Amino acid sequence: MRLAFASDMHGNLPAFEAVLAELDRRGPFDGIYGGGDSVINGLYSAECVQKLIDLGWPCVRGNGDEWAVACATGTTADAELTAAEAAELDALLVRGRWTADRLSEEHIAFLAGLPLTRTFTGPSGRTLMLAHATPWSAHDVIRHNDPDDIKREALDRAGTDALIYGHIHHAYQQDLDGCAICCMGAVGLPNDGIPRSSCAIATDEGDGWRFEHVRVEYDNESYAREIEASDMPRRESVAQLVRTGSA
Repeated sequence: MRLAFASDMHGNLPAFEAVLAELDRRGPFDGIYGGGDSVINGLYSAECVQKLIDLGWPCVRGNGDEWAVACATGTTADAELTAAEAAELDALLVRGRWTADRLSEEHIAFLAGLPLTRTFTGPSGRTLMLAHATPWSAHDVIRHNDPDDIKREALDRAGTDALIYGHIHHAYQQDLDGCAICCMGAVGLPNDGIPRSSCAIATDEGDGWRFEHVRVEYDNESYAREIEASDMPRRESVAQLVRTGSA
């Protein structure tokens, strides 16, 4: 079984299209899946959501997806927030509403209907969970350099042999006591010092899940200039992230 995963487009259509071309080159796959956060902090959120709909990718929901839906439906008071998100609530509202204003009712319904997780069983019988952030929340954070105990807890709560996620925009993978955890990185806004889109391929050839990261170049300078010329909130810091791969 060979599966591809791409997450955190964040409205960066040029990066998404480059990743699609690379996955097409590396295919075929038994399935391609979206890891959430196709929207917010990018110029082309609507176009990215529409492309996911047109492609028919099964996806999970991200914190940005939840936030865009909450802003579009006026339910922001009920939104699940971490302490860090609550501390920047006003800025989140501005970004969420700017994005929501550009999404159609179909896009909002698509994002609202996404599940939190998806689970796969490979030919080895070993299982793999896809989540945006954690098996229990689209918002909580598991960093690449967090203690192993935190990562083991995530695997325990997933109840699977492997876990793949996005959210932190930092590609890494790690073996833990015969299990595996992998962050696929980000398509739209990588934040691991490498200004190239990141996605991942998971393969089970009968002996368990293995992960491969794929880094994809695109014209990030042109996109950064587009951002700077727009009225998008937080455009200066997002343009820097696009250019450098570092916040």
